[in-house]
Amino acid sequence: MTEPSHLGRIGAGLTGCCIAICLQVIAAAGQAEIVQRDSRQAAIAFAEHVEAMIATLPVEREHFEMRINRCEGAKGEMRDDIYAVWIGTRLVAEQDNADRVLVAVLDDWRARGWAITRNRLLDNDGINIASVDPVTGNSHSLDSGFAPHPRRYIVGYFSTACLQEPSGTAAFGPIGRNEPRPESTATRSP
Repeated sequence: MTEPSHLGRIGAGLTGCCIAICLQVIAAAGQAEIVQRDSRQAAIAFAEHVEAMIATLPVEREHFEMRINRCEGAKGEMRDDIYAVWIGTRLVAEQDNADRVLVAVLDDWRARGWAITRNRLLDNDGINIASVDPVTGNSHSLDSGFAPHPRRYIVGYFSTACLQEPSGTAAFGPIGRNEPRPESTATRSP
């Protein structure tokens, strides 16, 4: 599928958002003991978590990317064994109701007791929301409001808390999974 030119701007415009989320994860690394977990297994488990969340939404998934990124250690050091799993996704609200979808997600996060770190309504009816699960430390961010269809596109960024690779070196960079990807969640209802 060829992407319209505005979708390229969506990815470029959200780089700052990704950096902000990664900085939250880095800051959290110094505050708690880092759990040891195989980076590939952690990536697969986190992808299943994100996929399950997306499956509950009345959206179609256009893009899903997974990476293993570096995290800062407890003393501010960068090491080969400290990492976080990051997932970026682009979703389409076929009913041009991204704003309502994100309000429902925000209500769900609040009901779960998650810390809401961003809840912003944009002038163009877009919504930017973010939260942290207090149990896992995982961060979740969903944004709408992208020109020319502010109620159609949703971009999500998800990141685990910092983890430690027991083998000594995490598999940094893009990572794929062997499991088949669901074709579409567009037929699901809220």
